[in-house]
Amino acid sequence: MRLLERRAALFSAVLLGAAQPPLPSRAALSGVPDTATADELAAAYAAGARADGGRGANTMIRKRAESGVQRVGSDSPVFKPGAILDGVRSADGSTVDVSFAYPKEWTVAGGPNLDVRDVRTSDSAYLLAAPLPSGQALDTLPRSFFAELLFRSDGKYGAYGGVDDFAIAESGVALLSSPSGGEQPYRRLSLRFDVLTYNQNTVRRRALVSATAAGGSVYVLVASCLGSRFKEAQPALASIQDSFRALAAPRRLRPGPEDKPA
Repeated sequence: MRLLERRAALFSAVLLGAAQPPLPSRAALSGVPDTATADELAAAYAAGARADGGRGANTMIRKRAESGVQRVGSDSPVFKPGAILDGVRSADGSTVDVSFAYPKEWTVAGGPNLDVRDVRTSDSAYLLAAPLPSGQALDTLPRSFFAELLFRSDGKYGAYGGVDDFAIAESGVALLSSPSGGEQPYRRLSLRFDVLTYNQNTVRRRALVSATAAGGSVYVLVASCLGSRFKEAQPALASIQDSFRALAAPRRLRPGPEDKPA
């Protein structure tokens, strides 16, 4: 299947189913809720929010959250409002096409990460990537693999300290059809955990996760919200979870002698 046709098929499955500035550290930003994540603080700071009480920007130094995602191109990953479609580099060096849908009113983060969010409510969805451990398969990955990936100290939820009360509420595997006509397994997880915010408050979050393997990497889409919003936000998070696809792009073959022009 040609690349454009393949990407169109990939996006159909979704429908069915400039560097950022330094991040705030401990200072409270005017108009930003205490529950804001590191990346949400970055968006607010870029929009002009500053520390309460006259504290300067030098109190707000923190790097962008690391996701392990390496985008192949520099174009916008937005296929259309409410839909991400992009190519990312996998552990074996090949390209993997990733896609997912999200509420149209959410904001797409700039920079190298694939991250969408509603700053007002702290609902968000973002992609993580890591090499598939040697000798492991997607369905045998232990709980610790996901915990270490989600809560790494330079990541979105581990940036301000440790994570408490991490639990997997539900776990399963879904076999989803691919454009080639085959089936690909996706791990589906429902999580709850308590994280520290930038001002050291503890906040309960809930997340719906979809993970799959392609090109020697594991791609994990995390759609999450505040624990107090889970009942209200669950339908939107489940829709994001269901829409996620990560498919190895077809390799380009070298032309043979018979392909040379006469």
